Amino acid sequence: ELQKQTGLSELKLDLGDGVSMTLAPVPAGKFVMGDVHGFPDEFPDAAVSIDQPFYIGQMEVTNKQYAQFDPTHDSAYMDGRGKDRYTRGTPVNGPDQPVVRISWREAMAFCQWLSQKTRVECSLPTEAQWEWACRAGSATPWLFGESCEKAQNVGNIADSALRGWGWGRVSNYSDGAMFSMPGGRYQPNAWGIHDLVGNVAEWTLTQYRAYPYVDGDGRNDCKADGPRVVRGGSWNDTFRFCRSASRWRYLPCQPVYNVGFRIVCTPAKVAATR
Repeated sequence: ELQKQTGLSELKLDLGDGVSMTLAPVPAGKFVMGDVHGFPDEFPDAAVSIDQPFYIGQMEVTNKQYAQFDPTHDSAYMDGRGKDRYTRGTPVNGPDQPVVRISWREAMAFCQWLSQKTRVECSLPTEAQWEWACRAGSATPWLFGESCEKAQNVGNIADSALRGWGWGRVSNYSDGAMFSMPGGRYQPNAWGIHDLVGNVAEWTLTQYRAYPYVDGDGRNDCKADGPRVVRGGSWNDTFRFCRSASRWRYLPCQPVYNVGFRIVCTPAKVAATR
């Protein structure tokens, strides 16, 4: 059905040494961006148009994929939640786990490297592209519905396992993970994209500014100064922070323990290289 809407099938990029990356097609369309019932920086909402289809990473960029660009990077370990004094903690540097502790600038440098390697112009998604891809046609607070009370297998978030760690009230949801997991363990959204809810939060191209969102007001200028928007929530965030409109920010020079990224590219620029 999605292929009929876009005229596109999934795209696979070759990163070298047998490592590849799969991107899912996303149709053009129009949606209401934001959440008037969310946090103050999520409104006023606005009707936003996605004028052309695009490709977005089916999953978050992994340690193995990022290592093709920078083999020295180490996503390392998480040392919280009951760590003893003898071990380093829980590894999040497995080859198929999403890369983390990557700054926005490093994520953009990866996109530039990948563009040169594949001759397909790659970038981070704008905040609008990210939310449109996440919603996949939905208009509810979460991509899976109005409520999270009966959610099952929708993503890797801060769940009921945290009750013993001083988190207070958390939902009854259980995802079977304490930290990040390899992509594809949880059900995708309607457009076949995984881990837009939780696992690791994700950098976007967009500079953090007040709403309403306006695509052409300079907030998507990669040379602009100021914090950049992070989307999607992570294993360390409860459902409240994993809604389709949830947003927060970090400085572009700041690597963050639970933030990674996924990439986008446009079909016209893909076709030009074929």
